[in-house]
Amino acid sequence: MVLLLIRGDSYEKIKNALADVHRHAKLTIVGKPRIMVPEAADEILEYIVGNIKKPCKKACLVKIEENAPRSIDRIRKIHPPAHIVILSERHEPYSFLIDDFPKMPMLKGYYKSKAILDNENEESNEKSEKNTKSKQKNTKNTKNTKK
Repeated sequence: MVLLLIRGDSYEKIKNALADVHRHAKLTIVGKPRIMVPEAADEILEYIVGNIKKPCKKACLVKIEENAPRSIDRIRKIHPPAHIVILSERHEPYSFLIDDFPKMPMLKGYYKSKAILDNENEESNEKSEKNTKSKQKNTKNTKNTKK
């Protein structure tokens, strides 16, 4: 699991970037995105990359299920309307952010794409149906072998 630190001029741009990450980069967002103090986001970015040109006005933190290399590769292919920084376990601020994550306020107004949610639900339903069918087959096979 990695964290995405998203910096932008407004929460609307951040929400659009989140939607792009979910819809186009096909990364799995875990839980709800959290609002972060912009100055803290700038400080973390400075720690990781050095001097920054422009401070951000708004910032958000979100958990992603995929690993860092996969996340980097997929986000590179899209062009979200906000600056996205990927934080993994190898970055020092990661453990502090994971600890503080539940205490941060939730970003209101962001919802996962309905089409993607429907696909995820269909896939999980198909998996559970397959599991049920295989369990039924196993039950029949054990009954037949007992006779």
